[in-house]
Amino acid sequence: MSSLHSIAVIGGGAAGTAFLAAYARELSADSTALPADVYVFEPTERFGPGVAYARDTLAALLNRPMSAMSVDHNDPGHFRRWLSRSASRRHTAVLPTPREAMPVFAPRVAFGNYLEGVFRHACDDLEHLGARVTTVRDAVTELTEEHGVYTVSTAGGGRFTTGSVVLAVGSLPPADLFGLSGAPGFVAQPYPLARSLQSVDGADEVLVLGCGLTAIDCALVLSEQGRRVTLASRSGFVPDVRAEATARWDDTEHAFGAHSLASSGSVRLADVYSLIDTHLRDRGTSLRHAIRPYAERRPVPDLLRSRLADLGPVGLLQRCVTGMTPAYSALWRALPPEDQQTFLRKHNRVFSCVRNPMPPENARKLIRLADAGSLDFRRGITGVREEAGGGFTAAFADGSSTRYDRVVNAVGRTIDITTAPEGSLLRALSRRSLVAPHPAGGVRVEPATNRALRPDSSPRTGFYVVGDLSSGVHFHSSSMEYVARQAARVARHTVNASGRYELQAV
Repeated sequence: MSSLHSIAVIGGGAAGTAFLAAYARELSADSTALPADVYVFEPTERFGPGVAYARDTLAALLNRPMSAMSVDHNDPGHFRRWLSRSASRRHTAVLPTPREAMPVFAPRVAFGNYLEGVFRHACDDLEHLGARVTTVRDAVTELTEEHGVYTVSTAGGGRFTTGSVVLAVGSLPPADLFGLSGAPGFVAQPYPLARSLQSVDGADEVLVLGCGLTAIDCALVLSEQGRRVTLASRSGFVPDVRAEATARWDDTEHAFGAHSLASSGSVRLADVYSLIDTHLRDRGTSLRHAIRPYAERRPVPDLLRSRLADLGPVGLLQRCVTGMTPAYSALWRALPPEDQQTFLRKHNRVFSCVRNPMPPENARKLIRLADAGSLDFRRGITGVREEAGGGFTAAFADGSSTRYDRVVNAVGRTIDITTAPEGSLLRALSRRSLVAPHPAGGVRVEPATNRALRPDSSPRTGFYVVGDLSSGVHFHSSSMEYVARQAARVARHTVNASGRYELQAV
């Protein structure tokens, strides 16, 4: 590739697909914009799903309702309509026909198929708009810039020059907290579950590191295969149970107050909590009451039973924090750095449990498995070591230790690029100062455009970041609706910055 009027999209998963779809929409809406050729780099077998939504077991469900999973943030029903059409054509038990009850939480594999279809249609749209789209099934290992020209190098030896880059690689692999990488029986990356967990023996005692949504997916798959599983983390907190699957993330009732607070200038963490508490008190509860279940430290099965029986206060809190989503970026940037660090260190785990709750169906499954004795929950894990004769021993804060045959690393997303593996693209970008690490994680970007910032805080022309790696600036960038909004912002900026056709009379 040797064209400065081109865009290199590094990452052909959900974020890259959302950008392609948004770029096609923006081009079609601007009749004078010159289309740029597009090159998409993705090392996995399919363009669209990426690693996160690759072919997998049907037991792994999306934790977000279908209305929150569209690649077009202005069309929240896009995924649901696709799912309905797909079910009508295939008549499968997995995707019921529209005459039946459409599941609120679809399998992750169904969303991967959706992304693959969106990717294909976006490429077709761009071709018809005059842009050539080339897919490169290879990993990008190096990116350099000189005088506004970017050179992309791949693992297979390819070299490409371009005028614009969209970095859409998602988050880093889960952190190896206890240095177990390479140990027999250690699963470093759980997704796709069907592939990573297939070697687990039926008699194995399995330790899953983490108690979040990824860990729950692992536990459900392993337990349904007859394995005995322990979920263990430092805090022991599990995601809340989703109270209202139809709640919209752009709820203006809650977002208005958050936007007003963010625009007031200096904001402290206490101000944000006061805003949430005021909304809850107007509805007969309080922030303290809503988060009480996490302070009481009840056994997880009992907590889940209580949440399924009465989702009242925390359900209101879920709606409130979801409705505030459009204001997250502005609120986060208005907080002083010390408040950002306090939140990440002390409060983020509980917030994540409320902001990213599990489907009620999964909560019921966890209770049944715990009651049957095939699933246990432990908190206060302090270490895991590999044993010379095979297996692992986990140590806990109460002084106890337990032996396990297998360990699955499901601690969740990592966005600290300073921990990126040697030889990785992110390590190379950081070493060359093409990106600047953000103290709260990810890389520093210009809020209005998502252009990457240099270490001196100046924006880098033609270099954009979409997705998790912008979380240090925008705070919550992992949900699909937020990724879609970022993708639209970047697509609009690339079209506005592109060349123009000369207007001619017809």
